[in-house]
This record gives sequence, C-alpha cells and structure tokens, in this order.
Amino acid sequence: MQLEDYFNFQRPDDIRVKGTRVGIETILYDFIHRCRTPEEIVQSYPSVTLEQVYATILY
Repeated sequence: MQLEDYFNFQRPDDIRVKGTRVGIETILYDFIHRCRTPEEIVQSYPSVTLEQVYATILY
C-alpha cells in the first residue's frame, strides 16, 4: 500500500484521511493527547476505519 491509498494530500499542512473530511491531526490529537485507543477513535469518527486510524498513527 502507498500513502496515497490512505490519505489525501490537499496542501502540505492539510492531510486528510481518504474518503473523509477528517484531518490526520484530529486522529493524532485523540491518540497522543487524549490517550484514546484506535478502537475508541473509530467510534468517534464513523467515516474512518480502524485500518485508516492505524495508518495515520504509523504515518
């Protein structure tokens, strides 16, 4: 898989999860600062899959 399979690179400072309006910073903030698990993040953003959350964290 390529990064382009998971993300839309709209601008250098605006990267979104492909097929959604969710920015990667939103997922990373929940994961890093709110200490939420990937499963909890998926429940908060139904348009994002668990695979996309893991791809964002690894990116």
